[in-house]
Amino acid sequence: MARDVELLWGLDTAPARRGPKPRLSREAVVRAAVAVADAEGIEAVSMQRVAKELGYTTMSLYRHVDSKEDMLVLMLDAAMDGEPPGPREDGDWRAGLEEWCHRAIDMSRAHPWSVYVGISGPPSGPNGLRWMESGLRELVASGLDIGEALQMLVLLSAVTRETARLEADMSRAARAAGGTMVDSERDYSLGLRRVVTAERFPTVARMLEEHILEEEAGEDDERSGGPAEELDFGIRRILDGIEVYVRAKRAGGT
Repeated sequence: MARDVELLWGLDTAPARRGPKPRLSREAVVRAAVAVADAEGIEAVSMQRVAKELGYTTMSLYRHVDSKEDMLVLMLDAAMDGEPPGPREDGDWRAGLEEWCHRAIDMSRAHPWSVYVGISGPPSGPNGLRWMESGLRELVASGLDIGEALQMLVLLSAVTRETARLEADMSRAARAAGGTMVDSERDYSLGLRRVVTAERFPTVARMLEEHILEEEAGEDDERSGGPAEELDFGIRRILDGIEVYVRAKRAGGT
């Protein structure tokens, strides 16, 4: 992790020399790599491809980034350049965390490839630490101690990241089938009706009877049909749990 800190904060680079500023820089390399990933997915990113986009040789990139692995670390922090929620004047930590989760989902939607990049540990870069600070601040405001807050931030981060990854997978599949995620949900439900019986799958049958997955999207409906559309219910139940725990702790029950 110390290596990541050096890389993400530029502590591993030599001091700038006097004279003309080099036309190629680490920042330019990362920007180009992110642009490729945004347009074509993380699979398209390679040192050779990024060099081609910049109009340089592959060896030129190695003067600024040691490896593709390092480039992915830098890209992931760059993808977190969205603005996390600031301190709330009303002190409503629940609203702050709901906003934090929604902005995290929006950030992942802006860079869908980011949910497929492996994570080796906690945030180390300037953008990642801004998000960590924002989430921890609201969790500590709830009454959790800093260790408890960190554990809950890991949980919320995992929920939002996995939800975004699942939505990205479903979106890819829907596009490949020539439809939308709403279409896929409806087709799934209609397909299940052919094989599900109340005797064998009583709870699934009830879901189908209530048409949970067959809601029609109207002309003005922006619902994507993805898992993130239903994220609020789960997030609020997690926050309920935090609230109950803190209340019990203050009462001396935990």
